[in-house]
Amino acid sequence: MTADRDSNWGSTSFTRWRGHRLLVRQLGSTNGPPLLLLHGFAAASGHWRGNAGGFAAAGWCVYGLDLLGFGASDQPFLVQDNRTWCLQVSHLIEQHVGRPTVIVGHSLGGLVGLTTAALRPELVRALVAAPLQDPALLQRFRTSRTGVGPLPAQPLSRQSCQWLVAQLWRWLIPWWLIVRVFSSRPVLRWGLTLAYANRARLDRHVEQLIARPARRAGAGAALAGMSLGMGFRPPGATAPVLLNRLSCPLLVLWGERDRLAPIAATTTIGGCCPAAEIQVVAGLGHCPHDEAPDVFNATVLGWLQSRLVPPG
Repeated sequence: MTADRDSNWGSTSFTRWRGHRLLVRQLGSTNGPPLLLLHGFAAASGHWRGNAGGFAAAGWCVYGLDLLGFGASDQPFLVQDNRTWCLQVSHLIEQHVGRPTVIVGHSLGGLVGLTTAALRPELVRALVAAPLQDPALLQRFRTSRTGVGPLPAQPLSRQSCQWLVAQLWRWLIPWWLIVRVFSSRPVLRWGLTLAYANRARLDRHVEQLIARPARRAGAGAALAGMSLGMGFRPPGATAPVLLNRLSCPLLVLWGERDRLAPIAATTTIGGCCPAAEIQVVAGLGHCPHDEAPDVFNATVLGWLQSRLVPPG
């Protein structure tokens, strides 16, 4: 199979979550078992361009979701973290899929998938994280090596001050300028070369997938909200704690040449969740699903076949 480079896969529709529009993609027979693809930070469901067709051909009913703030979904100023995105995923599975679902997540999508599997285990059959991105994983690894405990998480100020903190964060930092700079072609291209070990897969589709949402009017406000939310997460919302609560099968795929998510984090994953299966993919970077779609699909499908009842 030759991987499709066009990011506009499947049929698209919108669902509403708490008044906000979320873009949903679907591909494959609705009689097949459901599989949900979750994108990484700054990306969108179109980033699974080379994978959705292969999963659908193997008998899965494939869904994709643009998380709030990304892709074609709404971009409000909303203080949100991986638990908020988990609520959106839960909404999609409950209201549109209607059955326990396999989740395959890239980077931030892996963290959101983990959050959903840990907090709503009845909704998730199995989880694939490629990779599982959370700074708390690396922080835990460094703590185990040095013996120096991490600084305690700082909660937001008292309830009466939260609104003020949020407004200062939103308006005093030039988020629109940050987004504008990072979506400029030279900076964006530089960032993508860090993410991709297989540079042959870098094309205009990948650039537009990231640049177009970043140039929308609400992009700066959305970035402010998610940065505030992720920065002030309680410890219970971090990957090490969530891994301890996980009950479904977990496959973690990590690019050998990943320069954005250090491979040392896999040590923490194995310590927190001994049942996790961790595979290092040779020669690939931070986006193994898009750098080598055929290899990625074959690995995931083989693992799902060994752990779950085959589709069909």
